[in-house]
Amino acid sequence: MSTKRILLVASHNAFRESLARRLSREADLDVAWQAGSIAATRDMHLDGIDVVVIDPLLPDGNGIALIREMSAAYPDVLGLVFSHRPSSALYHQARRAGAAEVLSTSVPLETCIDAIRKTRDHERQACR
Repeated sequence: MSTKRILLVASHNAFRESLARRLSREADLDVAWQAGSIAATRDMHLDGIDVVVIDPLLPDGNGIALIREMSAAYPDVLGLVFSHRPSSALYHQARRAGAAEVLSTSVPLETCIDAIRKTRDHERQACR
């Protein structure tokens, strides 16, 4: 099993860093980059990134718009939206933007890890 590289984009530092620490314990997952805003992602080159885990509500803009931009520029990079308030509208908006999956932040971390693995393997199914 090859190691998959992840970009985490979330506005809450504690959440993002906790998730990164947990993911780093998985031999097949590597958090390559972390960002807390859209601006922080602007100079990143996503070559070699497999999955972007993104918060739809960022301090300087809409994470769904960022998914749309990333999907256009890097079609092989898959997005996973991780929201504290998932809804049917968010799910459809995220999927139209190119996200592979939408998860609630209330799911157990193991569910998130499974979703990242499924997402990175190009399995496009919803999990809430």
